[in-house]
Amino acid sequence: MKKNDIIVATAVAAAISFTACAGSASGNTGTNADTTACVHATCNDPEPSQAPRIETDSVHRADTLRMGNCLAKAEVAGQYPVAGITPLVDSVRAWLGDQLSRSVQNSSDRMFKPSAADLASGSRLAAACGKAMLESARSDFKDFVKEDFSIKYEFSNSFGPSYRTDKLLTYYFNSYVYLGGAHGGSLGSGQSFDANTGQMLTAGNIFLPDKKAELTNLVREALWQQYFKEDCEEGATLSDILLINPAKLELPATPPLFSDKGLIFIYQQYEIAPYAYGMPACVLPYSVVKPLMNREAALLTD
Repeated sequence: MKKNDIIVATAVAAAISFTACAGSASGNTGTNADTTACVHATCNDPEPSQAPRIETDSVHRADTLRMGNCLAKAEVAGQYPVAGITPLVDSVRAWLGDQLSRSVQNSSDRMFKPSAADLASGSRLAAACGKAMLESARSDFKDFVKEDFSIKYEFSNSFGPSYRTDKLLTYYFNSYVYLGGAHGGSLGSGQSFDANTGQMLTAGNIFLPDKKAELTNLVREALWQQYFKEDCEEGATLSDILLINPAKLELPATPPLFSDKGLIFIYQQYEIAPYAYGMPACVLPYSVVKPLMNREAALLTD
């Protein structure tokens, strides 16, 4: 599989379209909120009679904060589940709340704790996220204003379903933050769910425990063949590229994602390679990974 195919597979979420109607609201002093109202929409399944029916609201919220010569923009956009198979809807909502609440500077910290009311409403959750992102900027801007410093911050989060069958649902989550400097930082991840139980699928509950080493070897080889090799000079190896010893490569911190091409493995910026290499990714076809899966996970791909 060519590198461009990997990009298509991992960026398929960007092709998800949604319709929204315009609206606006005012936020706190110093903050303007331009909120696009939710429009009730149903995800069109390839085979509606078989695939799980999930109804979503298209959410788009854009907020700005100005303090002196400092400007911050925060945007949240995506398709938020509002109805469908209850365990699945609840699980996706909880996962999205977790992703949107994470600090842009340190993902182990929380900017806010989503309430039950936030999770019940995509527009309310987006508003809470936008407010939290701008509050983090406000804290920095207080010192910048005193020094008459000029800077621009940007925060952006997007999410939505990227793959589904009658047994599976995969949601993507993309995040971008710019806090000045040479470039911003991006996060490209997602989560696959058992469509009937809502269980989040991870490497830990997909693969047999004694197959981790074999799986890691497959990912290492696929990364080289699908992602790195094409752009490398002749004679180069993974040792010339990675920030770690290739022999010590671990599976990505984010879970593998089910797709129509197979399981997608995505490494984040700086996780294994310099910034210039972006987010290294590879796809392992189901024919390759199925022998490494436990019985329950393998049945989800049938």
